[in-house]
Amino acid sequence: MGCLKKWLKEEFILFIWGWGCCLAIILFAMLAVSFFPDAAIKLTGLFILFLICLHVFLWFKFKK
Repeated sequence: MGCLKKWLKEEFILFIWGWGCCLAIILFAMLAVSFFPDAAIKLTGLFILFLICLHVFLWFKFKK
């Protein structure tokens, strides 16, 4: 059971680092363009910076 739990944790982290980040940026950019067209580029840039900070936080939290 411990091996399965460790494997699921690793897969979740890989998903967050990979596809989850890309999909979140695309979805946020689409929403920003729809609702705030004048500031969409700046908001998307801030969102990317937020994701980088979140990933750094998660990296140090789950670091072995």
